[in-house]
Amino acid sequence: MWRPPNPELYRIRVGSTYANSGGTTYNVNSLLIHPDYREGHDVALMRIAGFIVYSNVVQPAPIAGPNYPLRDDEEVWATGWGAISMTGPSSEELRHVQVWSINQDICSELYRTELGEYLLCTGWLEVGGRDHCFGDSGGPVYHHGVVVGISHGGSGCGIASSPGLNMRISYYSRWIQDNA
Repeated sequence: MWRPPNPELYRIRVGSTYANSGGTTYNVNSLLIHPDYREGHDVALMRIAGFIVYSNVVQPAPIAGPNYPLRDDEEVWATGWGAISMTGPSSEELRHVQVWSINQDICSELYRTELGEYLLCTGWLEVGGRDHCFGDSGGPVYHHGVVVGISHGGSGCGIASSPGLNMRISYYSRWIQDNA
């Protein structure tokens, strides 16, 4: 039987580009997992103990609202501390890479299945080499400084015919705002 993860297993680090040092860490008090998580809606909210202090290096990130105008082939940025290649180690320093938003029908064709409107596909079609990778799950995808996606997975790292799959923030923005 599936059980939600224990919030005590998680910490949040802010104010550092390093995965394991610098900045300030906060304990997680609670996790709110999306009610349709078991049906593929891989989204959760973490509530921390205390308050984040904003500064010149710690700023809130705006999220895409329900009508956010992200079109196909828009430049977006994937960010994380995950593996730097399919067989490579995780990165200790935060990395980001430019990718593009991919048409939902094209992405569904590549995956040979109908993808839900809650998914956002990103990558570099016909070229590859850029993507989130193992260990980046939960990391943001930005468009003009606005969080438009949360890394969810895919079939590899930077494979031209296998775009990255992300949870589309605009689909979840009302749920996030109602529960944050």
